[in-house]
Amino acid sequence: MADHDIRIARAGLTQVIEPADAYGVIASKAWGPIRLLEIIRGQTPTQQDWIALVGAYANDGEFTKKLRNKIGEAIQRWRRRSTYLNPNQALDYITSLGGHFIIPEDDDWPLALADLASTEPTGLWTLGDAAIPSVERVVGLVGSREATSYGDAATTMLATKARSMGLTVLSGGAYGIDAQAHRTALGTSAPGVASIAVLAGGLDRFYPAGNVELLHQIAADGLLVSELPPGMRPNRFRFLNRNRLIAALANATIVVEARYRSGALNTAHHAHDLGRSVGAVPGPVNVPTSAGCHRLIKETPTMLIDDPADLETMFDTFTDAVAAQQPRGHERAYDTLTTEEMLVFDALPVRGRTTVEHLCGITGLSVPRITGILAKLSRDELVARNEQGWRKGRDTIR
Repeated sequence: MADHDIRIARAGLTQVIEPADAYGVIASKAWGPIRLLEIIRGQTPTQQDWIALVGAYANDGEFTKKLRNKIGEAIQRWRRRSTYLNPNQALDYITSLGGHFIIPEDDDWPLALADLASTEPTGLWTLGDAAIPSVERVVGLVGSREATSYGDAATTMLATKARSMGLTVLSGGAYGIDAQAHRTALGTSAPGVASIAVLAGGLDRFYPAGNVELLHQIAADGLLVSELPPGMRPNRFRFLNRNRLIAALANATIVVEARYRSGALNTAHHAHDLGRSVGAVPGPVNVPTSAGCHRLIKETPTMLIDDPADLETMFDTFTDAVAAQQPRGHERAYDTLTTEEMLVFDALPVRGRTTVEHLCGITGLSVPRITGILAKLSRDELVARNEQGWRKGRDTIR
């Protein structure tokens, strides 16, 4: 069980730092959540704080200035929201609702979220008695809010098959495909957690209003999850940021129906970036709600799903990959990395691949700096490379 003060601090951070704010993750890792919250409350970062942030490169003017400026701007942004700070009240409230607030220091924290690196959640607010299953037991079913009868039928077939395999059906609690996936999973008798909904607002504000009864049922028989504390309303950006959690918590994400620019494609792209399996159900060529699925199949490494049995193929492949990457239990070389090296290491995917240019965009470091760090990490066998790009080494999952 994590320290109570750390839990309070992380709860407070969720009240002032938006999901997927990489600078919040960087600062929290460097300073710890308790110290970061003290700074947000008004304390001035000390020289020791800045040294801890930039590590061995404290005397590197270019890097230090860039990182300090970015973190400084972020601190001011977070301080402007400090009127919302009341973590004890939020924790008491979620408990009164029958919920919990889990954090990375807890034993039941989903390890798969580490794949999000610099956008890993500060904590998760949950409603329900279930724990989040390990990633290899979860399938994400997502799609259009304006589902057709064809989409509903396909979703029912896939969710029923998933539950027969003992898988948890994960979705976003929205109208259409999401709702059909949740309802089918909840109505199918099988072992394990039936369904999880990842929401884009506080768990005291069920959204959309038309799914309130369904969301109550998920809380009773499955689990509701959100990065946002009670009182926070969903908005467009929070929906988009929420999608990365669906992608990270699921072994495979299947898009059942989606328009050409649907938000469900955003979830699929997150899944691709994380190295997860992605599938899409084809549909009639003249129906707009299948255009996004066809786009995924044409433009990305997405599996065409035309039979519920395809789930067996997707999960067998993933299970083999995970087994090959389990921790060995010996001390990791990353324990001695500098802050700058850790920034690069944390930005690398576990199963997918990424490029030097993408790493530059995430870390703010120059190409020469990135390539130098990757060379060192490669010598230490912490990273691997092929023609598609870079990823963490097989023995480095924490």
